Amino acid sequence: MKRPHLLLAGGGHAHLFVLEGLAQGRFPADLTVTLIAPDRGHVYSGMVPGLVGSRYRPEELTIDVAALARAGGVAFRQETVQALDPGGRAVTLSGGERLTFDLLSLAIGAGTVGADLPGVRGTALFVKPIDRTLALVPAVERAAARAGRDPLSLVVAGGGAAGVELALNLRARLRLLGRAADRITLVEAQRRILHDGASATRRAAESALRTGRVEVVTGREIERLDGGRVVLAEGAVVEADLVVWATGPAAPALFAGSGLAADAAGYPLVDATLRSVSHPEVFVAGDAASLVDHPMLAKAGVYAVRQGPVLRDNLAAAAAGRPIRRRFRPRHPVLALLNIGDGRAICSYGPLAATGRWAMALKDRIDRRFIARFSATTAPPASPPDNAGSSAP
Repeated sequence: MKRPHLLLAGGGHAHLFVLEGLAQGRFPADLTVTLIAPDRGHVYSGMVPGLVGSRYRPEELTIDVAALARAGGVAFRQETVQALDPGGRAVTLSGGERLTFDLLSLAIGAGTVGADLPGVRGTALFVKPIDRTLALVPAVERAAARAGRDPLSLVVAGGGAAGVELALNLRARLRLLGRAADRITLVEAQRRILHDGASATRRAAESALRTGRVEVVTGREIERLDGGRVVLAEGAVVEADLVVWATGPAAPALFAGSGLAADAAGYPLVDATLRSVSHPEVFVAGDAASLVDHPMLAKAGVYAVRQGPVLRDNLAAAAAGRPIRRRFRPRHPVLALLNIGDGRAICSYGPLAATGRWAMALKDRIDRRFIARFSATTAPPASPPDNAGSSAP
């Protein structure tokens, strides 16, 4: 009798919990599981700004997904899913192979707004997929070496939490390189940075950007990248030796034309169990999905992390033919911690915000606990807490 096949597409936050559950024996023993992911390591987004600012080394924020898969008896394939056929219960891989499944779970993250603007793909450094951020520090160091004694001009596109953290940690990196005079410009299309956040958090971030000598341009969309120039709406130009693209999320192109029910923006619609509303054998978690009951929920790592245990338990139930009972209920407000590059962090919770070294110490402790949970190459502890990493950005 053919063993049922669970296919995991993507190495996102939520799938770490599924792999952990497989290693712990929470899934049926007769299940065949395959993980398709572009990289052997999972780069934890919550610590990326700290990598840029030199607080962390790459190995400190990278989880060995291949080893975690191996601990759970999962076949790991370093590829990507190029096409999705949920009706035929199959996917097409980057190498051209067609792979069938009985259950499919996708945790592939979101795309990036503006990625297809003229000149962007060939010029900018992307922070999504998150593994691309490992190339950021070497690129900054190469640019500094080329510039010599001449000042550098760096542009960060996107004034959300990621853009703010990256701009300030780029400043920290440049200070370490002895380049305090280099220019950093943050460009945000909305009228304000952190436009969907609390005013207290925004004021704290604006203060940090002023202290860090980051120029802020708001209310201006980027139209194109033209060589070493960032061309804004109405013709304004910002010179740039390096552009870091940290704009908001966009629906992954994989879902276009797939047949999965989707919202107006192209994100597949899932119910509270993280199951597709049109194809019950397909689950989608993290930034790649749109929750029917919470259509305005932010695309943020904290929610992907909290969906992990829900996805794990519901996939295990589906694989065993049991009723799927666990539901994801996003909590509001959530704790957010922004690393501002000078040894401090902004801690925000609802309308409240405060800045201090204590906040960075708290962030560091939470982030390191998340990494430690999934970094073992053998089965993780039997009963880990389900809220680990709850402050991930």
